[in-house]
Amino acid sequence: MQHFFKKETTPNFNNPAIQQAYVQDVHTSKTLMQKELDVNQTEQVLLQKRVQMMKEFINDLPASDPQYSMMVAQLQMDQIEMDELKTRETLLIQKLTEGESSF
Repeated sequence: MQHFFKKETTPNFNNPAIQQAYVQDVHTSKTLMQKELDVNQTEQVLLQKRVQMMKEFINDLPASDPQYSMMVAQLQMDQIEMDELKTRETLLIQKLTEGESSF
């Protein structure tokens, strides 16, 4: 029998106590950057899923539909946001890597 990797559950950040604990758990700049990287990567996953769903929806729409141009514009904006997230991810990884080599 094959064992599957168990994904960590995402904390419920709607709960103010969990929000506060997450923020107060940061004691170093490295920890803060790692948390920012985690959030960034989660945002990328969610955005990628939205882009995939929108592409499927656009493929089903005729180009003459009034929603078509709005969806294409939204898809372009999402791609810009994805590019920004990837750039920030690269910078965070670079800073974390540089920080590890100086320790």
